[in-house]
Amino acid sequence: MQTKPKTLKKRAFAAGRWVLVGHLLSQLIRFGGNLILTRLLAPEMFGVMAIVNVILMGLSMVSDIGLAQNIVQSKRGEEPAFINTAWTIQILRGIMIFLFVLLASVALYQANKFDLIPKTMVYANKDLPFLLGMISLGSFIAGFNSIHLLLLNRRLMLGKSVFIEVTSQILGLAVIIDIAYHEKTIYALASGSVITSMTKLFLSHLLIKDRCRFAWDKETVENIAHFGRWVLLSSILGFLFAQGDRLLLGSFITPEQLGVYTVAFFLANAVKDVLSKLLSTVFYPVLSDTIRNRPERLKDIYYKIRHRIDAVAMFSSGFLYTAGDRIISLLYDDRYNEAGWMLQILALSMASTGFTLAGQCFLAHGRSSIVTLLVGCQTLTLYATVPLAYMEYGLRGAIWAIACTPLIRLVISGILMKTYFFFHFGKEFLMLPMLFLGGILGKIVTGNY
Repeated sequence: MQTKPKTLKKRAFAAGRWVLVGHLLSQLIRFGGNLILTRLLAPEMFGVMAIVNVILMGLSMVSDIGLAQNIVQSKRGEEPAFINTAWTIQILRGIMIFLFVLLASVALYQANKFDLIPKTMVYANKDLPFLLGMISLGSFIAGFNSIHLLLLNRRLMLGKSVFIEVTSQILGLAVIIDIAYHEKTIYALASGSVITSMTKLFLSHLLIKDRCRFAWDKETVENIAHFGRWVLLSSILGFLFAQGDRLLLGSFITPEQLGVYTVAFFLANAVKDVLSKLLSTVFYPVLSDTIRNRPERLKDIYYKIRHRIDAVAMFSSGFLYTAGDRIISLLYDDRYNEAGWMLQILALSMASTGFTLAGQCFLAHGRSSIVTLLVGCQTLTLYATVPLAYMEYGLRGAIWAIACTPLIRLVISGILMKTYFFFHFGKEFLMLPMLFLGGILGKIVTGNY
């Protein structure tokens, strides 16, 4: 008896459950590891490692040509020639990132050797060049990951992907904690990152039976390049925006202060990261499928997704705004007290998470240039306002500028959605009361009501 194919709704719910379970586990692992490591390592080590991750992420994103989005969106996304050519491109990209990071580490070493960087800046840390060289191995290894991980996203079959991610993370964290406990060195963080990459590579080929082969299909390369040119620019701007706070603050404040900020940033983005993961791995394929097969239902499906995302994001934002200081004092020692007020301010940016679904809608429709415009406006706002706010109001002013930057994307995406698709003011802000409800609950829980 032939099994009836699952509907898009059922596949989306199943994928959503996997993403939620996997990402919640991932966040719990990160959170637990963060609590342990902040007691084993000094705050400045987290500040230096934040810069390492920013540089690595930057090179990764500035070479992003949209392989994942292309495989999900393209009508040829299931063809062997398309998949294997994408894998070959992924490998070449990983090698390129590896070489560029090595060059960056050599350049940074020479700059520090000749005292070209002020000693007060994070970039002057003597370990930074060696950490960059070590971490670059992860990019080289990741290039050989099975391309069928991305194909699982298209099919909304995410069980194996989640297992691979969580298992890799656990093994990497175990290595970090072991080295940090015995050696108290920043190289513990870098070692764990490499182990995580190696584990993911091994499991991706072991658990996914479809084999990857080298291929170079000219039509596929042209399709990927055509789709990816705007994704590439969007990724570059996305990196400058997503990592811009640490890039800018790394030039203004000490490694210790940046380490404290990193703790606040991690907590402020814990829920936002889960929602963003859902947007990219579940709701983007849903919107793509809807546009391909049932475009008349796009508006209804879009707002159903938006309201669920908004409810969680706005409630969490309000809660952390009123309870953030108490949360920091309960979880961390006195060295991290300043992270309390930072967390409260940064939490406000979470309220705008649902509005980024507009970008996924444009991307699913093949309008990647509009996504580039949205990210570009937000990035320009960040780099214009944060330095000015820091000079005028200090660190607190800079963090307020960081938290308020997403407002520009909210306004522009609303205008563009009305122009190209639809816009219903009442539905856009239907969940706004959840922001105040979360704030009230935060006050009650902390005893400040």
